[in-house]
Amino acid sequence: MYLVEVRYWPYVIPLPVRKENRLRFLLKVFGSDVAVSILELTPLEGKIAQKELIEKLPYSNKTVISHLNSLVSMGVLRESMEKVIRSGRRVWVKYYSLSEVGRWITLLIGPKEPVERKLLEHVVRESFRLYVKSLIDLCKKYELRADHLLGMVDEELKRLKSSG
Repeated sequence: MYLVEVRYWPYVIPLPVRKENRLRFLLKVFGSDVAVSILELTPLEGKIAQKELIEKLPYSNKTVISHLNSLVSMGVLRESMEKVIRSGRRVWVKYYSLSEVGRWITLLIGPKEPVERKLLEHVVRESFRLYVKSLIDLCKKYELRADHLLGMVDEELKRLKSSG
């Protein structure tokens, strides 16, 4: 029998603290083709109109709006309203943009457009900051030594430098 080396995608997913919210988050974001499609269509920078999402997706208006509301309530998307002039009339338009967590999840899924290096650096930095803060909070809660984490980072950086 041959052993196959399994390589893992080095990804950490920020999840809600409360157990019932974690399960809801995972199921709503990753267990739904609708949610994944919404995230794929939402630009990493900028915004997209609700109407544009509804037009581009092969789901009912009610289904898209329901998923948009869920993604907003979970902090994956941000919602905004703007007054615009259409056909000579002022109308309110609802827009959606990705939160920091939403960007991170979209990068995990795989965005449709190429990612600019500057934006990727920003998202990686902010995600790492969130992860480190969460680990330090966990260490405090269980009275673990957080300074060991820094030692691990140093070890991995040294290993990386010596292999490259």
